[in-house]
Amino acid sequence: MPNIADLVANPESFLKNNLIWIQYQAYQPNYRVGGVKSFSLSDDGMTCTRKGTGIVSQFSTKNVDVWSVRYDQGNRPGSWNAYWLPYDQDFKHLVVLEDEADVMFTPTMDGCSFGFSDHGGGTYSASHGNLQTSEGRIDETGLRQGMRMHATTLHKSQYMNVPGTDAVKVTLVGVRNGKKWRFFYQQYIDQMGAFTLLKVAQVKR
Repeated sequence: MPNIADLVANPESFLKNNLIWIQYQAYQPNYRVGGVKSFSLSDDGMTCTRKGTGIVSQFSTKNVDVWSVRYDQGNRPGSWNAYWLPYDQDFKHLVVLEDEADVMFTPTMDGCSFGFSDHGGGTYSASHGNLQTSEGRIDETGLRQGMRMHATTLHKSQYMNVPGTDAVKVTLVGVRNGKKWRFFYQQYIDQMGAFTLLKVAQVKR
């Protein structure tokens, strides 16, 4: 089992070879409360593949480990702290990130928007927003307006852009190195617990 320190030390490599599957559920304690919480990784036997990224390996398929991230209230050996940025329908949550943890997670994204700002001195803010139309569709125009406070954002049209499928999901992770936070996302397809990792990218302007 990997150590969360591996993610902090080399996030790009870790996220290409380990799919993070967020399993903190809305019915669990303090789900809608942002801030620092205790989590652990576990192997639930899920499978994932991805294409290689090299000149030759791009024509082959590689296996990717799948790790479930669970809120554990500090009760499990090997648990670690991370910032939690919650989700609610038709709501925007915001969390202030400093140096109380080295990692940030937010619930799996499949239409929501994310944004962050650097306020200097190692202090960042990050938001997870959801807004729906009266027909129950994602209102990206409204979300872009609501996220305008952030210098950098990620919206549905930027990550759910895979032709021929609506099963695209994103795991979004923040990683701290000193006074700098960086944010990455894993774009993947979920086929009833069999995953295909499509892309790992840093959230940038």
